[in-house]
Amino acid sequence: MKTMKSQMMFRNNIPARRATWAGLWLIYGLFCLRAWAQQPEVQGNPLVPDTIADPSIVWFDGTYYLYATTDIDKGLSQAGPPVAWKSKDFLNWSFDGILIPGVKWGKTRYWAPGKVIKKDNTYYLYVTVVPEKGHAAGYVATAARPEGPFQFVGGPPVFQDDPATGRKALTPLCPDIDSEPFVDDDGSTYLFWRKRKAARLSADLLHLDGPAIDIPTKRAGYSEGPFMFKRKGIYYYVYTLLGGADYRNAYMMSTKGPLGPFEAPPRDDILAYSDPEAAIVGPGHGNVFQFPGTDDFVFIYLEYGQGGTTRQVYADRMAFNGDGTIQPVHLTHRGIGPVGTDSEPVNLALKCAATASSERPPWQADIAIDSNPNVPGPKVRVHLSRTFEAKNAVDGSNATCWRAAEKDISPWWQIDLAKTKAVNRVEMAFVQPTLGHAWTLEKSLDGRKWEVCGVQEGIAIRSPHVAVNVGVARYLKVTIHAGTPGLWEFKVF
Repeated sequence: MKTMKSQMMFRNNIPARRATWAGLWLIYGLFCLRAWAQQPEVQGNPLVPDTIADPSIVWFDGTYYLYATTDIDKGLSQAGPPVAWKSKDFLNWSFDGILIPGVKWGKTRYWAPGKVIKKDNTYYLYVTVVPEKGHAAGYVATAARPEGPFQFVGGPPVFQDDPATGRKALTPLCPDIDSEPFVDDDGSTYLFWRKRKAARLSADLLHLDGPAIDIPTKRAGYSEGPFMFKRKGIYYYVYTLLGGADYRNAYMMSTKGPLGPFEAPPRDDILAYSDPEAAIVGPGHGNVFQFPGTDDFVFIYLEYGQGGTTRQVYADRMAFNGDGTIQPVHLTHRGIGPVGTDSEPVNLALKCAATASSERPPWQADIAIDSNPNVPGPKVRVHLSRTFEAKNAVDGSNATCWRAAEKDISPWWQIDLAKTKAVNRVEMAFVQPTLGHAWTLEKSLDGRKWEVCGVQEGIAIRSPHVAVNVGVARYLKVTIHAGTPGLWEFKVF
């Protein structure tokens, strides 16, 4: 583990370097990170208010885009629809609509999207599709905008032959899961996928160019979720080991090229592993993001959550030694943001009193994990717990949520702002937002007489849901008519 001194230096090492290649506007306040001490109750991790995994982040034209697997707590046999989360400040994220329409997502699963590539005003998305029947494989989809809608290359989104209609399945680009692209400085492009496989991509980005190779690694065993990044002439191949609570990431290095030859770092080749003290468990399939025009890198990764498909995404800064080796990532709840702003609008709901129609019972589990796999030793027991109380929706954290009891047929959630206030905007981050919600928002001055101030009649797939021009109120109450009855966060401005 890093010393406290090195941790503090790492947390505050956000230099404002001039982004010469994109002009002054690129800087756009990129590393005016507000001191976290000003709002210690706000956490940057988890990054978004949803259960997601296998993340990748890109930056286009002043906006960050996050692509990920959507978990809906139904195991690996089902997944939620794909969406693109967007942010201007790396702290407040939103999406509106499905990323790839025309597919009945659920038992047909969208997994592990790689970094989106832009070429000639077209955006390329490399993603695993697991059909309800048949084999998982990697496909390419394209769009005119990074938030989509994306369409699969090669025809309609058919992933297994349909004898009834005679339609043939799309031909996959990659024969396995977790396809991840990498573009080198000279424009040459490569694809990496599960079980340490890699190959060149064709100039049109739609085909493998030549045979696949096997990348040798220091550590053996099953591996998935690979990715490649480059810094100061060094290529880093990152691969996962194990899974679940013992998920971790190791890496290899090359100065020759993205296909090697590779060497293991002389020490600490496992760059991310569980932190028992912070109760951050199983940092698994992820990616690296470099802030444009800087030498600042961020490791984005899935975290264990409650196990199974209840994972969430975290982001923490990376640090490098003088020889280019990577220091083990310090996993935190504070995370990165906000980036590009030195002020946040005041959330009037933060820490206010909240009540609800019902609450799910709490969850807890004891698990055993490796405390530092770079130095083998006995496993450490970690106690994990979650509550689903109404107050969780106003605690400023994406790690907690309110969930109604399973048999609650008329779920509602209510907040008392403590005194009458002028409310312009309400943002509601519902649980499992990719499945859609319908709701009614009401306001009151005394908690007895209510007036409707916002309605979503049909099911809408977005997060957050927003009501504007709410007016003067002390109490606000949302009733959920459709969708999972729960709130990650309820914000009032």
